[in-house]
Amino acid sequence: MIATIEKEATEYAHLLEMLPPDEHLTLVSSIAILKKNITHKSLSKGNKGDRLIKKLTNNCSYSPAEKIELELETLQRYFERRRELLSNCFTTTQVAKLLGTSRQTPHDRVKNKSLLAVRDNGQWKFPIWQFNPEGADGVIDGLPEVLKNLSINSEFSILNWFMRPNTVLDGLTPVEALKRGLKTRVIAEAMGVGGASW
Repeated sequence: MIATIEKEATEYAHLLEMLPPDEHLTLVSSIAILKKNITHKSLSKGNKGDRLIKKLTNNCSYSPAEKIELELETLQRYFERRRELLSNCFTTTQVAKLLGTSRQTPHDRVKNKSLLAVRDNGQWKFPIWQFNPEGADGVIDGLPEVLKNLSINSEFSILNWFMRPNTVLDGLTPVEALKRGLKTRVIAEAMGVGGASW
């Protein structure tokens, strides 16, 4: 049992080393937050989760000030990513004009999962990459099917998933894969996704 735990911890540590520096810091910061929340009881028992956390964080312990700083860094990275992903979007009015519909139609299509939008500062923002004048209903082929098969609740997490390189898709982002005609593979990957993607 202990040998299996050590093997798993070593494998996870190896995967951690392969992450780009920004993702490495984000993961370590998140682990530090989890570590903070482990109770004294579980620490004294030395459960599997605690040993994994210790292995991944190289047995680091953080002061309260360091924990706050880590949480702040994690949030800053999240907001930077949010700004980056929402920098190239249309408004509801622009989408309605583009598709030749009323202003209500884009909202209806978001609700029935045939368009992706993220609420930002009280307005819906529609990523430009999803639109294709040659596609059915003016979007890239496969987008509605992928949206309907994703088990992610947050619109931003969905957007982030679409824009992150995916090893199952040979390192392509789901958007790139859809644009290359790999609709079936992207749908299959979407069906296997659950929880948050950030």
